[in-house]
Amino acid sequence: MSVSGWIDQQGTLDSLVDTIQSASSIGLDTEFVRVSTFHPKPGLIQIALEDDAYLIDPLAPLDLSRLGQVLTGSTTSILHAAQEDYEVLFRLTGSIPTPVFDTQVAYALLNDKISLSLSALVAELLGKELSKEETRSDWTKRPLSSAQCAYAKEDVLVLGPIYDILYDQLEKAGRLHWMDEEMRSIQERNATILVDGDIETQVHKFGNAWRLSPEGMSRLVHLVQWREDAARRIDRPRKQVLSDQSLFSLAAAGHVGRHYQLVSQHGLTDKQADRFGGQLKVVLEDAQEAGAISPPPPPLSKRLKDALKERQAKVEAVAKDLGIAPEMLVKKRQLVASLDGRQWAPSGWRQELLGDVFCV
Repeated sequence: MSVSGWIDQQGTLDSLVDTIQSASSIGLDTEFVRVSTFHPKPGLIQIALEDDAYLIDPLAPLDLSRLGQVLTGSTTSILHAAQEDYEVLFRLTGSIPTPVFDTQVAYALLNDKISLSLSALVAELLGKELSKEETRSDWTKRPLSSAQCAYAKEDVLVLGPIYDILYDQLEKAGRLHWMDEEMRSIQERNATILVDGDIETQVHKFGNAWRLSPEGMSRLVHLVQWREDAARRIDRPRKQVLSDQSLFSLAAAGHVGRHYQLVSQHGLTDKQADRFGGQLKVVLEDAQEAGAISPPPPPLSKRLKDALKERQAKVEAVAKDLGIAPEMLVKKRQLVASLDGRQWAPSGWRQELLGDVFCV
C-alpha cells in the first residue's frame, strides 16, 4: 500500500519505535470497528511526531510488543477520550500507555463540559474544522482509501498543538496536579478492568440489587463475573451472552431448574439455555460456597433525599466558582453513597476543595 507514513514492515516499525523512545511526547490514536463483538477490532494505530504522522497497520504481521514497551516509558502519549484506545492498544501490544495526557480530561478540568468531542475541541482551541466523513468507516478493510488515511492523520496531528494549549492553561490555573492525579487514577483502574473486566460498574447497573438477600447478592456478583468472562472468551457483547434481566432473575431465584424454566422464568433463549445451563448451575453453586455479600443500601429516605439536594447545591456552587461541571467534582452516585451508610468521601484534590461539604 503506497501511502506516506504507512507502516506494515517490521523494520520500519522498529525505526519508528526508536524515534518515539527519544521523544518527549507523541500524538496517539487508534481506529477500530466494534459492532457485534465484545472486543474492538483494530484497524489502525496513528502516531504523530511533531509535524509527521505515521499509520501503523495492525493487520500486518507485525510484532507490536516493543511499541507497547516504549509507550510505557518516559514519552508522554497524547490522546483524546482514550478509554477504547487503551483497550485496543492493550490487546495489540500487551501494555497500557503511560504516562498519558488525555485532552478530553484536561479540558474538563478547565471548563464546564466533561465530554467534549475532538472536533469541537479543535474548533475551539485551533479554529480548525475536522472532517467527519470517515468517522464510521470500516477500518478493517484493505486497502484504506486516501480519504481515510488523510482523516486518520489529521486526527492525530492536532493532538500536539492542543496539548501545548491545555498544558499551559492547566499550569496557569494551578491544576496540573489535578491532571496528574486524574491520569494516575485512570491508569490504576485500567490495570484492573482490562485484565479482569469492569465488574464493579456492571454490578452497579443493577439499581434494584438492594432488594436481594446477601446470598442473592453473592449470586449476582458471581453471575456478572461469569458473563464478563464468557463475553470476553466468545467475543460477543455482554447482553448477547445473557441479559441483565436474566442475570437478576437467576440471582434472586438461586437455582437454575430445568431447560423450560430457564426459558419461561428467567428469559433465556433456547440456544442460551442449551449452551449455558450447566455453567450457570456451577456458578450458583460456587456463589453459595463463597459466602454472602452485603447488597447495596435501599433508596434514600425523604430526609436523606433532602440532605442530598443540599449537598448537590454545595457541590454545584464550588463547581461554578471553579468554572467546571459539577459531575467532574462528584458524580451523583458518589453523593448518594456519602449518605446511605457507605460513607463515601472525596480524596486527593477533590477532598481539598470539598472537605467542608462532606464534613456536615
